[in-house]
Amino acid sequence: MNIFGNIDKKTILAFLFMVVLLIVFLFYSLSNKRSDSGEITTLPISPLDAKLGRELLAALAKLKSTKLDKTIFDDPVFNSLKDFGVEIAPQPIGRRNPFASFEETADTKGGSSTKPKATESASSKPTSAPKAPVSDGFDIE
Repeated sequence: MNIFGNIDKKTILAFLFMVVLLIVFLFYSLSNKRSDSGEITTLPISPLDAKLGRELLAALAKLKSTKLDKTIFDDPVFNSLKDFGVEIAPQPIGRRNPFASFEETADTKGGSSTKPKATESASSKPTSAPKAPVSDGFDIE
């Protein structure tokens, strides 16, 4: 009884070659891993870093010791102050894609999909630029 009788020899060789490549790959990928000893590596501290660290800690301690005097909020002069702020009216929302041309904006809004055509003229006078569709260019939701 021949199990491999109907399998081509090239197929068997290709399969064995792939298995050998897989074994070699696994061997090298597992053996090249560095063994971590779990030690923490520290860099030497320069005197400048230590001085800056001390200055930072001193500034933080000074900030923590700062006390705010809240009695100013009870002062009648402070309470007599009035807000003269101006309420800003709501503005229209901008376009979804600010870089899109106005023609594309009109097409997506359901406007006319016809784009202005450039006409050729026999005169040497330059033609004017195509006009944008009548739209303010904003998507109002």
